[in-house]
Amino acid sequence: MKKMFTLLALLTCFLGANAKEVVDLEIDNNFTSLGWQSESAKARVSIQDGIICFHSEEAVDPFYDVQFQLPGVPSFDRDGIYTITLKIKGTVAQNLHSSFSGGAAPGDIPVTSEWQTLTFENCVNDPNNQYWANSAALLIQCGDYVGDWQISYLKITHEERDNQRPKEWIPLLENGDAEQPWGDLANIGPLDADNNYKVCAWGKVYGQDNSDPVPAKIEVEEGNPSNHVFVVHSTETFENPWDNQFWIMAPRELKDGEPIKVTLRYKASTDITVSIQGHDFPSQYRNNFNLGLPNGMNFTTEWQEHTFEGTWQGGWSIVWNLNSSSNGAPVDFYFDDITLSELKVDHGWFVASSSTTNGIAYDYDNAIEFEEFGDGILTATVGTQGKPDTWVNELMISTVRGFDNSFKSNTIAVASTNIVPFDPESEDGKGIYNYTEQSNKKIALPAAGVWQIYLFTGTKQIAFVQIEGDAVVVKEPVDIITNKEVLVIEGVERDDLSDGTNQDGTPNVREEEGGTGETWDNQFFIVANRVLQPNEETVLEFDYVATTEAGTTTGTHASPGDYRKNAIPDFTFTTEEQHLKVDYTVPAADWSNNPITDAQSIAFDLAMIKGACTYTIKNVKWYLKDENNEGGKTMENLVKETGTDNFYIKIGAGTSPYTPSGISSVVNEKKTSTVTYNLAGQRVTKGYKGIVIKNGAKYIAK
Repeated sequence: MKKMFTLLALLTCFLGANAKEVVDLEIDNNFTSLGWQSESAKARVSIQDGIICFHSEEAVDPFYDVQFQLPGVPSFDRDGIYTITLKIKGTVAQNLHSSFSGGAAPGDIPVTSEWQTLTFENCVNDPNNQYWANSAALLIQCGDYVGDWQISYLKITHEERDNQRPKEWIPLLENGDAEQPWGDLANIGPLDADNNYKVCAWGKVYGQDNSDPVPAKIEVEEGNPSNHVFVVHSTETFENPWDNQFWIMAPRELKDGEPIKVTLRYKASTDITVSIQGHDFPSQYRNNFNLGLPNGMNFTTEWQEHTFEGTWQGGWSIVWNLNSSSNGAPVDFYFDDITLSELKVDHGWFVASSSTTNGIAYDYDNAIEFEEFGDGILTATVGTQGKPDTWVNELMISTVRGFDNSFKSNTIAVASTNIVPFDPESEDGKGIYNYTEQSNKKIALPAAGVWQIYLFTGTKQIAFVQIEGDAVVVKEPVDIITNKEVLVIEGVERDDLSDGTNQDGTPNVREEEGGTGETWDNQFFIVANRVLQPNEETVLEFDYVATTEAGTTTGTHASPGDYRKNAIPDFTFTTEEQHLKVDYTVPAADWSNNPITDAQSIAFDLAMIKGACTYTIKNVKWYLKDENNEGGKTMENLVKETGTDNFYIKIGAGTSPYTPSGISSVVNEKKTSTVTYNLAGQRVTKGYKGIVIKNGAKYIAK
């Protein structure tokens, strides 16, 4: 067995040479759609004769207010390295700003007056940025471009090993052909975790069944009495695209990044385009999964077939929002012959290893299988004794083996960023760590070497013993630092809070006039130096004061603006300076019980009150909670001692978080309120004519 381990470790050095190019997307003068677009971009970007065309007559500040995605990759690798090729020309020689799936590359895209074909390599699909990882698309930001430019060609490729096993798909669904009645399952609900996984198709009709999902209706196909189909008869009355819906549901939770294959037939009583999303259980929104159809699914009155082979984004179900473009008219939707399949893989416990210093790459196909050690403990060894060129310093441990994405979607994460070797002779428990199931997680070892790994699967714990290798540098506690910046946030007056609708359909009036304002229109963010691990325990401290009393609520975010879950308890600013010291444990899952793998910032909503208010925060400390804190030390500080790199602000509705540069405090340029009054002090609309008061000054509105 050890000889096989040695061979596999050596093979990892050479597998990179056996690669083939895979074309993920290629569009040549036949663009039909774009991805997400900001409101400012929609007025400037169009598709004409299959070419993306941009036209702007004035600059927009900030430039990222005009941004949009080119068509994305439907099947992608969470930490894959992609090559992007595009053909572009324009009337003004200027660079466009761009990023691929949240990463720094490609960066600037030069525009010239002649067509040029540009190739950008090493564009990484960032595995730690959940929003962009679900898109795998090229984002262009170009508010500072005045003139015209065009893109006629886009190609996205990546390299794969050419020695992976042939794909064998295993169907997961029962009754996907609608030929069996639901029987006793007909009355279960989508949150019945003991039974809901037995139903592969769900439906919801506005105004029926309390508007909750129910097992999809099964009817005889009109004109074909020998066949049954799933049906949703949408109603005429609705307000939202999701008022009438259809789901297919897997019999188990599928992992983030797991390869899947979906096939189905579909038609409707009229031509209509509907949107698609990913859910956990039906009605529990998860992500913008599009089934490889970025513009939605186009139904016609004739049966069509669709096949998607790609990667899942986590959860249990796929939903069709059936009111996307029906203009209020009732529509009948039909689905049949639905399959959802997984790849055939090896199940168990497996470890793949790499070295960031001597070029050993991960070989997921040939990951080493753990063996029984005794007393319910599993063990595996990576690296070979006496051969330093096989030493590794990074691991990925998974419960499946067979394909790269399958392996990576089923990994575990260690709840520590400061791993120390386990000493079997010690009795203090140091070096034993908890682990959680998380997709695409790497485990950094404290030094390169030969490592023996112990898995305690019953208690979900793990330990690492170094057999030989480089000296392990034990991380010592450091002084808790205080950021020296005085952070001033000038919150502007917001609009009245927007009204909503209660679950029973009655209006939820949040403020008397009912505007478009939200409590997060003004925000302040503290951003950690790194992505935090789920369940990491930290301490946050700072002094705070405001020009008037104002409450705040907080949230856990990935990057600023990318909400995940609540953070620390609400508190209130007053005109007297106060000190906040609170424990903050990084949440492991969001409000829909989706794993959080990318938490890095805490947001403070500073528009809880309607009026303008200036908030001051200083002496910020954010550090790991551990046994060293009583002595004024910590194993890690999460903010820097100087500078504003850890602080972001967002002032006013519709703006984006940003960090000012070249100043010592986060003081935004004073934004003006959009609220206008007449001489009687009454609010007036934009079209009002006469003398008005805006931001304390009088104007003549014509």
